[in-house]
Amino acid sequence: MEGSATKGPELWFDIGKLRFPRSVRYAMRSATKDLELRNSYADIEKSRHSIVSRIYVEGYDTSLSGHDFVYAMRAHFASCGEVMLVYIPGYVCGGGRSIGNRFAFVYLRGEGAEERALKLHGSYMGGHKLVVEPYPFHATYLDHKLAPMREADNKQQYTFFVEGYDTSLPLDYVKFKLYEHFSKCGSIRFIISVTQKEHGGPLSSSAKTSVDGIDLIEKVLQLGRCDVKRLENIYITRVAPPEPDEAFLPCIHPAHLWTCSSSKTPSAMAAAATAPEDPNLPEPPCMSTLLPYPYNLRFQNLDVESKKLFYASQPAVKRYAPEDPSLPEPWKRLESSNTYSYYWNTETNVTQYERPPSSS
Repeated sequence: MEGSATKGPELWFDIGKLRFPRSVRYAMRSATKDLELRNSYADIEKSRHSIVSRIYVEGYDTSLSGHDFVYAMRAHFASCGEVMLVYIPGYVCGGGRSIGNRFAFVYLRGEGAEERALKLHGSYMGGHKLVVEPYPFHATYLDHKLAPMREADNKQQYTFFVEGYDTSLPLDYVKFKLYEHFSKCGSIRFIISVTQKEHGGPLSSSAKTSVDGIDLIEKVLQLGRCDVKRLENIYITRVAPPEPDEAFLPCIHPAHLWTCSSSKTPSAMAAAATAPEDPNLPEPPCMSTLLPYPYNLRFQNLDVESKKLFYASQPAVKRYAPEDPSLPEPWKRLESSNTYSYYWNTETNVTQYERPPSSS
């Protein structure tokens, strides 16, 4: 208990039988306020990681595959908050299936994310006008629509990624405590990639965990903070999207995308093949510019190595194409080594795949 202050050159104060300078009390108060402020910031950060909203969406293109649809929705709602999960009721991966279902749910994390998402009501995604409405976790008015698909959806596996634990902790301890924490939601299938960068070294910063069923993953997204010391700051970074139904462009020759190649006659192709190579001609544009929606989104989400493969697949040998008198000046048609056409403006040095309009 703090005693009464006594007069003196330094203004002392007493705590029990001990006497301290007044400056010590000021330092103690300052340290206490600093600790309270840091704790307040920590609580705000934890709150930011715990606010998850569920949003109902319809009106999109139902012919997309699940993988492409998820990436399109992530891009469309990215400005609203962290897109944790895109749930397509009744969707089963594989076989090149389109999503089919006319409505889906987007799970957003962040303070104010729901309000920002609702402002996208009436916006367009890939030429389709979206309906965007709130659907809180306690809501039940769509249960009759979800019921026929819910049993199958609760057999689907969802994988999510966790960060925020102390990477200096023992590997088995982190695995067990993460398993223990997320088991509060139900049966956890496995935790597979809490790994050490090297033997005896720190753990990787991200753990991958899988659960069965949409009911469980919704509980996981709403789960409160972990009460285990040095794991109290864990949070889910994202839920993995469906796997692509087919290999991406670097593994598939995109000849069907090139409208010019189908119109070439055998004589024109032979003439192009015998034209002299000219390494000083400009490079063709990146082939990804020809991709229609949503494949252009797929390219944007490729990792660096996949993009390198994509760029490496572009031809390096260039030559002039046979003379085309219908081209306006100053455009020239060029060919790559695989006879694909592109157009070069000799004044601006711009290259493009679209044929420039003929001068009237």
